[in-house]
Amino acid sequence: MERGLRAASAAIVCATTIGLSATQTAPQNPGQASTARKYVVIGCISREERSTPSRGNAAPAGPTFTVTDTRGDSPATYRLGGDAEQLGLHVGHTVEISGPITTPPGARGGGNAGPAVPTLTVQSLTYISTTCPKK
Repeated sequence: MERGLRAASAAIVCATTIGLSATQTAPQNPGQASTARKYVVIGCISREERSTPSRGNAAPAGPTFTVTDTRGDSPATYRLGGDAEQLGLHVGHTVEISGPITTPPGARGGGNAGPAVPTLTVQSLTYISTTCPKK
């Protein structure tokens, strides 16, 4: 009886160990892991028309879309990277956007609207409201 109980206990421990190792999602080689972190921004989308030509092009540049997140102590503004047609549908709407944020070289922290505004690459967009909150 005791021998059967030990065998059953050993089988449970073995099955648990195999199950745990199968559920691990961390890569075996950390050098290949993606370093891009996903951020979530909730805010209002706006469009900025640029009338100056972009680098190397004689044609006027297309619109730039930004999202302003007012949840913190000071508002943070991010330039949006993504499908301009889809982003244009949500101008003036409150949305939740997630994706990686890239900061241009020489940019200092904060969400100002200067030339060094961080870019949020849109990986997912969730519609929240047809309006933006008034301050």
